[in-house]
Order: sequence, then structure tokens, then C-alpha cells
Amino acid sequence: MLRWLLLRAAGSRRLAELSASSPAARRVVDRYIAGDTLAAGLRVARELAASGMSLTLDHVGEYVTSTEQAEQAAQVYRDLLRQVTAEALPAGISVKPTQLGLLLDPERCDKLVDDLAQEAAEAGAHVTLDMEDHTVTEATVALVERVHADGVTNVGCAIQAALHRTPEDVRRLTRLGASVRLCKGAYAEPEHLAWQRRVDVDRAYLEAARYLVREADHPRFATHDHRLVAAIKREAAAVGRPRDSYEFQMLYGVRPEMQRALVGDGYRLCVYVPFGTEWFPYFTRRLAERPANLAFFLRALTSGEQR
Repeated sequence: MLRWLLLRAAGSRRLAELSASSPAARRVVDRYIAGDTLAAGLRVARELAASGMSLTLDHVGEYVTSTEQAEQAAQVYRDLLRQVTAEALPAGISVKPTQLGLLLDPERCDKLVDDLAQEAAEAGAHVTLDMEDHTVTEATVALVERVHADGVTNVGCAIQAALHRTPEDVRRLTRLGASVRLCKGAYAEPEHLAWQRRVDVDRAYLEAARYLVREADHPRFATHDHRLVAAIKREAAAVGRPRDSYEFQMLYGVRPEMQRALVGDGYRLCVYVPFGTEWFPYFTRRLAERPANLAFFLRALTSGEQR
């Protein structure tokens, strides 16, 4: 119930404004958000790259309401890719399709993804389309298929293990040769479309991960669950898969000690680095994923009010 309420709260503009105006809240937010600006995101990216990690950077934002906003978001990513090229950073980009106007002008969204992917290719970078809620799952997978059909192959997408449709989506993208970032899922989805119990989501994740280990060219496993990480390692070792042929992905600020340990053990690790001012939905979903995060946030707010 708590997770459901937090996920619902992610869309509240009023709560976003209250959180942004609270210095105590911002101190906690800064643990998970690199900063409000592109410069702040790049600063964190440089630090992580120096530790042997690769990056995927996300200019936070979703569900734009005008084509002008979509164009502005695309321009931020263009500027980011030019900096990645100039500094030879081991970084790609993560983009939410609704941020590029998927629901406003699908054809223009396709063109923006094409353009960004071309610039990313010149930088030696990968483009991952973040998966949003179930209402745009099919549109996102189809978008990956369309750009691949145009010969733009450095584009993949995230897939949420919680959805019942995921096994077919994983096979569909793997047959295409597109990269898959497998995650558990961060949205409040209806029971008839998604697993609700954590044990069922974990089972679905592991089944998809085993398929990807055996069949995918370069799977990306987005999880902070040490049990799933260990299971993926065992599966890869059992089929003789080299460590440099797959990667783990983790969020900036979440389990940094585990991130360092994976790099130290010779595994590929990509850190998802969000930046920008529209951070509230992203941050609220991080709170929903782990109750400990919410407790930490509330303690910080309380201590801030007492100062």
C-alpha cells in the first residue's frame, strides 16, 4: 500500500513544489540526483568514470505537453552528447519517449530519436529508451523496432519484469538485436497487467535474466538486489559467458559500495545518472522501491524542521 501511494504521488505537481522549496528535502534529493544542470551531471559523470564505471545520463522529465518542450529536451541531449564526445567520456544517454513527444507527435518523436542516435553513434555512445508505464510500453518497443529498421542500431530500451507481457517483449527485442535493460518496474500497474507481489516480480526478473544471459548480444541488468546479481553471475558462469559481454546497471546514489565491489571484481557496471529540475517523479519512485529510502527522507525532513 505504501509503495502504491508513493508511486501515485510521483505525478503530484503540488508535492513536487513543496519538496523543491524544502532545503531539508533537497539535501536528501542530492543523494540521488546529480544536480539541476548539465554541468552538474557531467561533473558527477567524470567522477564515476574515473572509478572505472561507465555512465548513462538522464535529463529527467516526462510527459511533455508541447512540441516545444520536446525540442528543448532533445537539445539538452545534443549538448550532452557533444560534451561526451569532447571529453571522451564512457557515457550514453537514457531518454523517456514521452519527453520527446511520443504522445503528442509520434513521427516527430521518431525523428528526434533518430537524430540523437546518430549523434550518439558519432560519440561511440548508446541510447536507451527508458520504459514508462504500461500505456506506452507497446509504443516504446515499436519505436525501437522502427529506428532499427532505418539502420539505427545503437538504440535499445528498458523492459520491466513486473509486466506480464515482458517475456515476449524480451524475445522480440533480442531477435531484433536491440539491447535490453532489464529492470523490475517502477510504476503502479494494474493487477491484470503486472505482478503485484515482490516474490512474483523477482521470479519474473530471474526468468527473463536467464534468457538474456543465454540469448542476448549485450544484456544489461538493472538491479540493486544482491540475490539477483549473484544469480546472474552464476548463470553467466555456467554458460561460459565472459564478464565483459554483459553489464550490471545501478542508480546514482544507490548502494555505492556494491557498485565499487562489482567494478573491483572485474564486472562491467553502468551508473544511471539523472540531472535536471524535473526530478520529483524520479525521486519519488526511488522512495517507493525501498522503505529505508523513505525513512531516511523523513528523518532528514524532521531534522531540518528542528534546526
